[in-house]
Amino acid sequence: MQKIISRNMCNALMSWFDKYRREMPWRGSADPYHIWVSEMMLQQTQVATVEKYFHKWIKRFPDVSIFASADLEDVLKVWEGLGYYTRARNFHKGAKYIVAHTKDKHALFPVNYEDWLKVPGVGPYTAAAVSSIAFGYPAAVVDGNVKRVMARLFCLSDSVSTQKYHKMLFEIMNEGFYGHHPGWVNQAWMELGSLQCTARPNCSTCPLNEHCCAYKNDQVADFPRKSEKKKIPTRYGAAFIIEKDDKVLMLRRPEEGFLGGLWEYPGFTLKEPEPDYLRTFCNDHKITIIEEISETVRHTYSHFHQEIKLYKAELEGEWKTKFWTDVRWSPNNELDKLARSKIMIRISEIKSKM
Repeated sequence: MQKIISRNMCNALMSWFDKYRREMPWRGSADPYHIWVSEMMLQQTQVATVEKYFHKWIKRFPDVSIFASADLEDVLKVWEGLGYYTRARNFHKGAKYIVAHTKDKHALFPVNYEDWLKVPGVGPYTAAAVSSIAFGYPAAVVDGNVKRVMARLFCLSDSVSTQKYHKMLFEIMNEGFYGHHPGWVNQAWMELGSLQCTARPNCSTCPLNEHCCAYKNDQVADFPRKSEKKKIPTRYGAAFIIEKDDKVLMLRRPEEGFLGGLWEYPGFTLKEPEPDYLRTFCNDHKITIIEEISETVRHTYSHFHQEIKLYKAELEGEWKTKFWTDVRWSPNNELDKLARSKIMIRISEIKSKM
Protein backbone atom coordinates (compact mmCIF):
# COMPACT_ATOMS: atom_id res chain seq x y z
CA MET A 1 0.00 0.00 0.00
CA GLN A 2 1.32 3.44 -0.95
CA LYS A 3 2.10 5.48 2.14
CA ILE A 4 0.59 8.83 1.18
CA ILE A 5 -1.84 10.96 3.16
CA SER A 6 -4.29 12.07 0.48
CA ARG A 7 -6.14 15.36 0.38
CA ASN A 8 -9.38 13.47 1.05
CA MET A 9 -7.86 11.89 4.17
CA CYS A 10 -6.69 15.24 5.47
CA ASN A 11 -10.01 16.95 4.78
CA ALA A 12 -11.96 14.13 6.48
CA LEU A 13 -9.65 14.32 9.48
CA MET A 14 -10.05 18.08 9.81
CA SER A 15 -13.86 17.89 9.51
CA TRP A 16 -13.88 15.31 12.31
CA PHE A 17 -11.52 17.43 14.41
CA ASP A 18 -13.65 20.56 14.04
CA LYS A 19 -16.61 18.62 15.41
CA TYR A 20 -15.08 16.50 18.18
CA ARG A 21 -11.92 18.19 19.44
CA ARG A 22 -11.67 18.79 23.17
CA GLU A 23 -11.37 22.22 24.70
CA MET A 24 -8.08 22.76 26.50
CA PRO A 25 -6.72 25.88 28.23
CA TRP A 26 -3.88 26.20 25.71
CA ARG A 27 -5.77 25.09 22.59
CA GLY A 28 -6.20 27.95 20.15
CA SER A 29 -3.47 30.01 21.79
CA ALA A 30 -0.76 31.47 19.56
CA ASP A 31 1.49 32.21 22.55
CA PRO A 32 4.65 30.10 22.01
CA TYR A 33 5.38 30.02 25.74
CA HIS A 34 1.92 28.69 26.66
CA ILE A 35 2.17 26.07 23.90
CA TRP A 36 5.67 25.09 25.03
CA VAL A 37 4.50 24.72 28.64
CA SER A 38 1.59 22.50 27.63
CA GLU A 39 3.69 20.31 25.34
CA MET A 40 6.38 19.77 27.97
CA MET A 41 3.73 18.75 30.49
CA LEU A 42 1.76 16.55 28.09
CA GLN A 43 4.66 14.17 27.48
CA GLN A 44 3.64 10.89 29.19
CA THR A 45 0.93 12.70 31.17
CA GLN A 46 -2.85 12.74 30.72
CA VAL A 47 -4.60 15.91 29.54
CA ALA A 48 -6.82 16.11 32.64
CA THR A 49 -3.76 16.14 34.89
CA VAL A 50 -1.94 18.73 32.79
CA GLU A 51 -4.91 21.14 32.83
CA LYS A 52 -4.57 21.52 36.61
CA TYR A 53 -0.83 22.07 36.47
CA PHE A 54 -0.97 24.41 33.47
CA HIS A 55 -3.01 27.05 35.31
CA LYS A 56 -0.79 26.85 38.39
CA TRP A 57 2.33 27.13 36.23
CA ILE A 58 1.20 30.16 34.24
CA LYS A 59 0.16 31.92 37.43
CA ARG A 60 3.60 31.38 38.99
CA PHE A 61 5.69 31.79 35.79
CA PRO A 62 3.60 33.98 33.46
CA ASP A 63 6.31 34.41 30.82
CA VAL A 64 9.56 32.81 29.75
CA SER A 65 11.76 35.52 31.29
CA ILE A 66 10.24 35.06 34.74
CA PHE A 67 10.53 31.30 34.35
CA ALA A 68 14.17 31.50 33.26
CA SER A 69 15.10 33.66 36.26
CA ALA A 70 13.39 31.38 38.81
CA ASP A 71 15.34 29.12 41.16
CA LEU A 72 15.35 25.48 40.11
CA GLU A 73 13.94 24.46 43.49
CA ASP A 74 10.96 26.74 42.93
CA VAL A 75 10.48 25.25 39.46
CA LEU A 76 10.56 21.70 40.81
CA LYS A 77 8.07 22.59 43.53
CA VAL A 78 5.50 23.85 41.00
CA TRP A 79 6.20 20.75 38.84
CA GLU A 80 5.86 18.46 41.88
CA GLY A 81 3.57 15.51 41.17
CA LEU A 82 3.92 15.54 37.38
CA GLY A 83 6.85 13.15 37.54
CA TYR A 84 9.67 12.80 34.99
CA TYR A 85 11.52 15.65 36.69
CA THR A 86 14.23 15.68 34.02
CA ARG A 87 11.62 17.38 31.83
CA ALA A 88 11.32 20.25 34.30
CA ARG A 89 15.08 20.68 34.63
CA ASN A 90 15.57 20.60 30.85
CA PHE A 91 12.64 22.97 30.37
CA HIS A 92 14.33 25.42 32.74
CA LYS A 93 17.61 25.13 30.82
CA GLY A 94 15.74 25.76 27.59
CA ALA A 95 14.09 28.88 28.95
CA LYS A 96 17.46 30.24 30.08
CA TYR A 97 18.88 29.53 26.63
CA ILE A 98 16.08 31.39 24.86
CA VAL A 99 16.34 34.43 27.10
CA ALA A 100 20.15 34.48 26.74
CA HIS A 101 20.10 34.10 22.95
CA THR A 102 17.24 36.40 22.04
CA LYS A 103 18.07 39.36 19.79
CA ASP A 104 14.64 40.94 19.92
CA LYS A 105 12.59 41.14 23.11
CA HIS A 106 9.46 41.25 20.95
CA ALA A 107 10.40 38.02 19.15
CA LEU A 108 11.92 35.82 21.81
CA PHE A 109 11.20 32.41 20.35
CA PRO A 110 12.55 30.41 17.40
CA VAL A 111 10.06 30.12 14.56
CA ASN A 112 11.13 27.02 12.66
CA TYR A 113 11.60 23.38 13.59
CA GLU A 114 15.36 23.34 13.10
CA ASP A 115 15.99 26.30 15.42
CA TRP A 116 13.77 24.84 18.12
CA LEU A 117 15.92 21.71 18.07
CA LYS A 118 18.88 23.86 19.16
CA VAL A 119 17.12 24.72 22.44
CA PRO A 120 18.32 22.51 25.36
CA GLY A 121 15.69 20.00 26.40
CA VAL A 122 13.75 20.27 23.14
CA GLY A 123 13.50 17.13 21.01
CA PRO A 124 11.76 16.41 17.70
CA TYR A 125 8.29 16.10 19.25
CA THR A 126 8.39 19.44 21.11
CA ALA A 127 10.17 21.25 18.27
CA ALA A 128 7.49 20.17 15.80
CA ALA A 129 4.61 20.87 18.18
CA VAL A 130 5.63 24.41 19.16
CA SER A 131 6.84 25.52 15.72
CA SER A 132 3.74 24.19 13.95
CA ILE A 133 1.10 25.28 16.48
CA ALA A 134 2.56 28.68 17.36
CA PHE A 135 4.04 29.66 14.01
CA GLY A 136 2.35 27.44 11.41
CA TYR A 137 5.67 25.84 10.47
CA PRO A 138 5.16 22.61 8.47
CA ALA A 139 6.73 20.05 10.79
CA ALA A 140 4.90 16.84 11.70
CA VAL A 141 4.34 15.89 15.33
CA VAL A 142 4.95 12.20 15.90
CA ASP A 143 3.78 10.97 19.32
CA GLY A 144 2.46 7.64 20.58
CA ASN A 145 -1.08 8.34 19.41
CA VAL A 146 0.09 9.29 15.93
CA LYS A 147 2.25 6.19 15.66
CA ARG A 148 -0.76 4.00 16.41
CA VAL A 149 -2.99 5.78 13.88
CA MET A 150 -0.44 5.60 11.08
CA ALA A 151 0.41 1.96 11.77
CA ARG A 152 -3.23 1.03 11.20
CA LEU A 153 -3.88 3.48 8.39
CA PHE A 154 -1.03 2.07 6.28
CA CYS A 155 -0.54 -1.43 7.85
CA LEU A 156 3.01 -0.53 8.86
CA SER A 157 4.86 -3.57 10.11
CA ASP A 158 7.88 -1.73 11.58
CA SER A 159 8.18 -1.57 15.35
CA VAL A 160 6.80 1.79 16.51
CA SER A 161 9.66 2.30 18.97
CA THR A 162 12.40 2.62 16.33
CA GLN A 163 13.97 5.80 14.97
CA LYS A 164 13.40 4.41 11.48
CA TYR A 165 9.65 4.34 12.11
CA HIS A 166 9.64 7.86 13.54
CA LYS A 167 11.57 9.22 10.54
CA MET A 168 9.24 7.48 8.09
CA LEU A 169 6.13 8.98 9.71
CA PHE A 170 7.71 12.42 9.87
CA GLU A 171 8.32 12.30 6.11
CA ILE A 172 4.85 10.92 5.30
CA MET A 173 3.04 13.47 7.44
CA ASN A 174 5.08 16.45 6.23
CA GLU A 175 3.58 15.90 2.78
CA GLY A 176 0.01 15.83 4.10
CA PHE A 177 -0.95 19.35 5.24
CA TYR A 178 -2.70 20.42 2.00
CA GLY A 179 -3.02 24.08 2.88
CA HIS A 180 -4.43 23.48 6.38
CA HIS A 181 -2.63 25.11 9.31
CA PRO A 182 0.11 22.58 10.23
CA GLY A 183 -0.47 23.05 13.94
CA TRP A 184 -4.15 22.20 13.67
CA VAL A 185 -3.42 19.18 11.47
CA ASN A 186 -0.89 17.91 13.99
CA GLN A 187 -3.37 18.34 16.83
CA ALA A 188 -6.05 16.58 14.78
CA TRP A 189 -3.89 13.49 14.26
CA MET A 190 -3.02 13.35 17.96
CA GLU A 191 -6.67 13.86 18.92
CA LEU A 192 -7.78 11.09 16.57
CA GLY A 193 -5.39 8.71 18.29
CA SER A 194 -6.43 9.87 21.75
CA LEU A 195 -10.21 9.77 21.23
CA GLN A 196 -10.94 7.49 18.28
CA CYS A 197 -8.09 5.25 17.17
CA THR A 198 -7.40 4.04 20.72
CA ALA A 199 -6.06 0.70 21.90
CA ARG A 200 -9.65 -0.58 21.54
CA PRO A 201 -11.11 1.61 18.80
CA ASN A 202 -14.65 1.95 17.50
CA CYS A 203 -13.71 1.78 13.85
CA SER A 204 -17.28 2.09 12.58
CA THR A 205 -17.34 5.79 13.53
CA CYS A 206 -13.79 6.64 12.44
CA PRO A 207 -13.61 9.37 9.77
CA LEU A 208 -10.80 7.51 8.02
CA ASN A 209 -12.16 3.96 8.05
CA GLU A 210 -12.66 3.89 4.27
CA HIS A 211 -8.95 4.70 3.86
CA CYS A 212 -7.64 2.45 6.64
CA CYS A 213 -5.65 -0.60 5.55
CA ALA A 214 -5.99 -2.40 8.89
CA TYR A 215 -9.77 -1.86 9.04
CA LYS A 216 -10.34 -3.01 5.46
CA ASN A 217 -8.28 -6.15 6.09
CA ASP A 218 -9.77 -6.86 9.53
CA GLN A 219 -6.32 -6.48 11.12
CA VAL A 220 -6.86 -3.56 13.48
CA ALA A 221 -5.81 -5.66 16.48
CA ASP A 222 -2.54 -6.54 14.72
CA PHE A 223 -1.30 -2.95 14.65
CA PRO A 224 0.80 -1.24 15.80
CA ARG A 225 3.62 -3.77 15.96
CA LYS A 226 5.65 -3.41 19.13
CA SER A 227 8.93 -4.80 20.33
CA GLU A 228 8.66 -7.39 23.07
CA LYS A 229 8.49 -5.61 26.40
CA LYS A 230 11.34 -6.17 28.79
CA LYS A 231 10.50 -7.20 32.32
CA ILE A 232 10.60 -4.16 34.60
CA PRO A 233 13.09 -4.78 37.43
CA THR A 234 12.46 -3.98 41.09
CA ARG A 235 14.87 -1.92 43.15
CA TYR A 236 15.00 -2.11 46.91
CA GLY A 237 15.91 0.46 49.49
CA ALA A 238 15.37 2.14 52.81
CA ALA A 239 14.46 5.58 54.08
CA PHE A 240 15.18 6.90 57.57
CA ILE A 241 12.90 9.29 59.41
CA ILE A 242 15.25 11.17 61.73
CA GLU A 243 13.67 13.84 63.92
CA LYS A 244 14.72 16.23 66.66
CA ASP A 245 13.02 19.28 68.16
CA ASP A 246 9.99 18.83 65.89
CA LYS A 247 12.23 18.95 62.81
CA VAL A 248 13.07 16.19 60.36
CA LEU A 249 16.31 15.61 58.47
CA MET A 250 15.97 16.17 54.71
CA LEU A 251 18.62 15.92 52.00
CA ARG A 252 18.71 17.45 48.52
CA ARG A 253 19.76 15.36 45.52
CA PRO A 254 22.26 16.69 42.94
CA GLU A 255 20.58 18.73 40.23
CA GLU A 256 21.71 16.38 37.47
CA GLY A 257 20.52 12.80 37.32
CA PHE A 258 17.52 10.86 38.59
CA LEU A 259 15.09 13.02 40.63
CA GLY A 260 17.68 15.78 40.45
CA GLY A 261 17.22 18.72 42.79
CA LEU A 262 14.48 17.11 44.88
CA TRP A 263 14.48 16.73 48.65
CA GLU A 264 14.29 13.32 50.30
CA TYR A 265 14.71 11.45 53.56
CA PRO A 266 18.16 9.94 54.11
CA GLY A 267 18.30 6.52 52.54
CA PHE A 268 19.50 4.32 49.69
CA THR A 269 18.26 2.23 46.77
CA LEU A 270 19.84 -0.98 45.49
CA LYS A 271 19.34 -2.90 42.25
CA GLU A 272 19.39 -6.19 44.16
CA PRO A 273 18.53 -6.97 47.81
CA GLU A 274 21.64 -6.84 50.02
CA PRO A 275 20.66 -7.61 53.64
CA ASP A 276 24.03 -6.52 55.00
CA TYR A 277 23.93 -3.12 53.28
CA LEU A 278 21.44 -1.70 55.79
CA ARG A 279 23.93 -2.16 58.60
CA THR A 280 26.78 -0.80 56.44
CA PHE A 281 24.85 2.34 55.51
CA CYS A 282 23.85 2.97 59.12
CA ASN A 283 27.40 2.52 60.34
CA ASP A 284 28.82 4.81 57.64
CA HIS A 285 26.33 7.58 58.41
CA LYS A 286 26.15 7.20 62.22
CA ILE A 287 22.47 6.18 62.12
CA THR A 288 20.83 4.18 64.91
CA ILE A 289 17.56 2.45 64.01
CA ILE A 290 14.88 2.85 66.69
CA GLU A 291 11.98 1.15 65.00
CA GLU A 292 11.12 -0.51 61.70
CA ILE A 293 7.82 0.85 60.33
CA SER A 294 5.50 -1.89 59.16
CA GLU A 295 4.41 -0.19 55.91
CA THR A 296 6.57 -0.61 52.81
CA VAL A 297 6.28 2.18 50.25
CA ARG A 298 6.05 1.12 46.61
CA HIS A 299 6.20 3.18 43.44
CA THR A 300 6.65 2.49 39.73
CA TYR A 301 8.82 4.63 37.50
CA SER A 302 9.09 4.23 33.73
CA HIS A 303 11.95 1.71 33.93
CA PHE A 304 11.72 0.10 37.35
CA HIS A 305 9.59 -0.60 40.40
CA GLN A 306 10.79 0.64 43.77
CA GLU A 307 10.18 -0.76 47.23
CA ILE A 308 11.27 1.32 50.22
CA LYS A 309 11.32 0.06 53.80
CA LEU A 310 10.92 2.75 56.44
CA TYR A 311 12.74 3.19 59.73
CA LYS A 312 12.51 5.65 62.60
CA ALA A 313 16.08 6.47 63.52
CA GLU A 314 18.47 8.76 65.35
CA LEU A 315 21.61 10.46 64.09
CA GLU A 316 24.85 10.69 66.03
CA GLY A 317 26.41 14.10 65.48
CA GLU A 318 25.87 16.05 62.23
CA TRP A 319 25.03 14.61 58.83
CA LYS A 320 28.11 14.48 56.64
CA THR A 321 26.89 15.03 53.07
CA LYS A 322 28.52 12.95 50.35
CA PHE A 323 26.12 12.25 47.50
CA TRP A 324 23.61 14.93 48.52
CA THR A 325 24.19 18.62 47.81
CA ASP A 326 22.36 20.13 50.76
CA VAL A 327 21.08 19.14 54.19
CA ARG A 328 18.27 20.70 56.17
CA TRP A 329 16.47 20.13 59.43
CA SER A 330 13.03 21.04 58.19
CA PRO A 331 10.17 21.90 60.59
CA ASN A 332 7.49 19.25 60.22
CA ASN A 333 4.89 21.87 59.40
CA GLU A 334 7.04 23.24 56.53
CA LEU A 335 7.74 20.01 54.64
CA ASP A 336 5.24 21.01 51.97
CA LYS A 337 7.54 23.87 50.98
CA LEU A 338 10.17 21.41 49.77
CA ALA A 339 10.02 19.94 46.26
CA ARG A 340 9.72 16.17 46.72
CA SER A 341 8.98 13.11 44.61
CA LYS A 342 5.68 11.26 44.98
CA ILE A 343 7.30 8.49 47.00
CA MET A 344 8.76 11.01 49.47
CA ILE A 345 5.40 12.72 49.82
CA ARG A 346 3.89 9.31 50.57
CA ILE A 347 6.51 8.71 53.28
CA SER A 348 5.63 12.10 54.80
CA GLU A 349 1.98 11.07 54.88
CA ILE A 350 2.88 7.87 56.71
CA LYS A 351 5.09 9.82 59.12
CA SER A 352 2.27 12.23 59.96
CA LYS A 353 0.12 9.30 61.14
CA MET A 354 2.78 7.83 63.42
